[in-house]
Amino acid sequence: MKMNRTLSIVCGIGPVFLIFPSSALAHPMKGVGDFYAGMLHPMTSVECVLPIIALSLLAGQQNRRTAIAILLSFPIASALAALLALVLPVSPFVAVINTSAMAVLGILVALNRSLPLEISVILSAVLGLTVGWANGGELSSDTSAYRFIPGLAVVGLLLISYGIGLVRSLDMPWAKTAVRVTGSWIAAIGILVLSLNK
Repeated sequence: MKMNRTLSIVCGIGPVFLIFPSSALAHPMKGVGDFYAGMLHPMTSVECVLPIIALSLLAGQQNRRTAIAILLSFPIASALAALLALVLPVSPFVAVINTSAMAVLGILVALNRSLPLEISVILSAVLGLTVGWANGGELSSDTSAYRFIPGLAVVGLLLISYGIGLVRSLDMPWAKTAVRVTGSWIAAIGILVLSLNK
C-alpha cells in the first residue's frame, strides 16, 4: 500500500503539472497574505515549479555536501533576483532559460550521475536567479515585496528539502527508477514547451 502510494506520487507528478497555467500575475490572492502569495506564486507556473522539482530530485541524488549547497544557493539566489526585479525589468529570455533548465535538469535526474559541487551550485544559483527574477517582476503595487520575497525563498527551501528527503528515503530499486522516470518526463515537458514556443 505504502509502495503504491509512493509510486503514484513520484510517477504521477509530471502529467499533473500539465494542467497548470504557464504564468500568473503576482496579484493579491483572496484570503492569503503576501507572504503566502510569495510561496504559492511559483507553484502556478510550469516554467518555475517543474525546474525546481527537478533540481530538488537532482539534489537528492547527490552527496550530502552538494545537496546542502543546492539547498542553500537556490533560495538565496531567488530572493536576491526578486529584489533585483524591483528595479530591473524582467528579460524576455527568463522564461526560455527556465524552460531550458527544466529540460537540462530533468535529463540530469534521468541520468542519475554525481555532479561536481561547483556545477551543482552554478545550476542551482542560475535557476534561483531566473525563478526569482520572473516572480519578482510580476509584483503588483498592491503586494508587499518585503513579505512576498521571503515567501518565495521559503517555498524554494521547502521544495528542495522535500525532494532531497524523498529521494534519500527511497530504498527500493523500482522507486529510484521512478525518480529517474520523473526526471525524463520533466525533460520531455521542457523540450515540448521549447518546441511550441519557437
